Amino acid sequence: MRYLRLLGLAMLVGLAAQTAFGRTQGSEAQMAAGLQDKIYHSHVFDHGQVQAALENGVATLTGTVDSLGAKLDAERAARKAPGVVQVIDRIQVRAKDATAAQILEAARKQVVTYYAYGIFDNVVLQAEGDKLTLSGQVTQPFKKQDLGNLLAHVGGVATLENNLEVLPASFFDDGLRLAVARAIYGDPLFVRYGVRVLPPIHIIVKNGNVALEGAVATPLDRIKAGMDASLAGLSFSLVNNLHVDRG
Repeated sequence: MRYLRLLGLAMLVGLAAQTAFGRTQGSEAQMAAGLQDKIYHSHVFDHGQVQAALENGVATLTGTVDSLGAKLDAERAARKAPGVVQVIDRIQVRAKDATAAQILEAARKQVVTYYAYGIFDNVVLQAEGDKLTLSGQVTQPFKKQDLGNLLAHVGGVATLENNLEVLPASFFDDGLRLAVARAIYGDPLFVRYGVRVLPPIHIIVKNGNVALEGAVATPLDRIKAGMDASLAGLSFSLVNNLHVDRG
């Protein structure tokens, strides 16, 4: 009788262990499926191929995509998957025939078409191999973040260095920006510049100091823009960095 009781107990323990093992296996399969689903809906597959493996809560990503942004999108998606506690990102960035010149031109288009980029911002781009560097100034922190994200998705960019400076908030600087803009773009000589979607003369103001950035068509335009800016008053200093670009 005792033997039968022990045998029954052993069978129950075995059944419970088997059930628990089955649940674990099912749970891991569900988590792996959830991981794949998150990555799929991040649209990473529009930019390359990514494979994901999940073991003990660690997601390992491999494959090849065409930009740093796509790589980061896959990593962010994996981190949001249920059951994932760590992500190891081994995705490589590789874009066919993406030269530094092509990266630079694509990045420039992203900047000038960004909805919040205006005459009080100035973004300077430099490409070296598959590395893209941003420098210059923007008036709001969200612009630095947005532009960094946009340019990370440019095809061929594997490394992005975002050195954009966020200009300090100041009512005085805001007033000075408007005064200088009115002085320059209110000048009949610059009407042809002011009617453009993105006027080429950028006015950078920091702590009462003014710098003119961008391009004009003639040396006379460069000199006149500096004179207009100086006559606007209120500035502590003025630096004219405009260059002449007849194109």
